[in-house]
Amino acid sequence: MRSLLLAAAAVTLVACSRPEPPTLKPEAAVVTAVTVQGIDLRVQIQAYNPNGIDLSMRSVKANVVLDGKYDVGTVTVPVPLKLTAKAWTPIQVPLSVKWQDLTGIAAMAAQGRGVPYQVNGTVAIGGETLNVDLPFQLAGTITHDQLMTALGNSLPSLGLPGLR
Repeated sequence: MRSLLLAAAAVTLVACSRPEPPTLKPEAAVVTAVTVQGIDLRVQIQAYNPNGIDLSMRSVKANVVLDGKYDVGTVTVPVPLKLTAKAWTPIQVPLSVKWQDLTGIAAMAAQGRGVPYQVNGTVAIGGETLNVDLPFQLAGTITHDQLMTALGNSLPSLGLPGLR
């Protein structure tokens, strides 16, 4: 009888234990478009769920910074996804961040080089009662050609005389 009670207590402790947070392995943030409106990226992350139960992913929040100083903005994208128990799950999220200031882009394009970017974000995992935001960081470079194309496409919309 005593061993049965110990076994029941062990099962109860395991059942009541909090799930462990998944492990994130950031892979890439790929620029898919640079336009007059902003920058589009595709974030790729692998998530490992170490738990014996599936977990729910809710969203990805990301902030994009160009050249270490131009804060492009922050975007939150809903990503309802199941993270399978004891497995790696690929996560691919499209991000679209709108430019705050085209003059900063013009200054970067005038430098004649690619511009490094950094994506700092969090992945929201869990439900209403138990949830966690797991951080990630990715980096890359916007090519000079991508910047020049976006800037060139924006000139007619700026309404500057003599540029039409």
